[in-house]
Amino acid sequence: MIGALGLLKWPAIVVDRHGTVLDVNEDAYSLFDGDLSIKGKRLFAADLQSRMRLDRLVNEIRLASSKAGRTTLQTVVTRRQGRPVVVDAFVQGLEDEDVFPAVGALLLLTDLNETLQVSQNSVMEIFGLTPSQARLGSLLVEGKTLKEISLEMKISPGTARNHLKAVFLRTGTRRQAELVSLLSRLR
Repeated sequence: MIGALGLLKWPAIVVDRHGTVLDVNEDAYSLFDGDLSIKGKRLFAADLQSRMRLDRLVNEIRLASSKAGRTTLQTVVTRRQGRPVVVDAFVQGLEDEDVFPAVGALLLLTDLNETLQVSQNSVMEIFGLTPSQARLGSLLVEGKTLKEISLEMKISPGTARNHLKAVFLRTGTRRQAELVSLLSRLR
């Protein structure tokens, strides 16, 4: 399971019902630093408030795993530098014990410092965009302004606006924020 998430480039950790780390993929390891790490087979946060939130998450995992059904939980680990890491916990209930007896939860980590990148080929194929239009859309997802994009693509601001209008038309969007929201789902 965790290997498959590695193929998707999604940082993932598997913990048992008591918060003991059972498995970590390479993408999760790449997020570990002085603010977030594994100590004593447990996820550890340097920040006291974040550590308390992780402890609370483990308690919630323990409670949720003792009940039937599936539960989704979330917490945040604060960093001294940069944006936090969001930890989403997917907890299996009692009826799933036969499938994954030792697993308490799958933790998916989202690094809010990460710059999203969207495959230009996917954008072209899904929405029927030209290479230039797909590149413009991908650069918008990375957080660049239209002015920065026109400089990077070596096109005039007017041409960039024309490409943007065509992208709006083909994606059924009307605003840059709406377009970025749509394209960012293509991870």
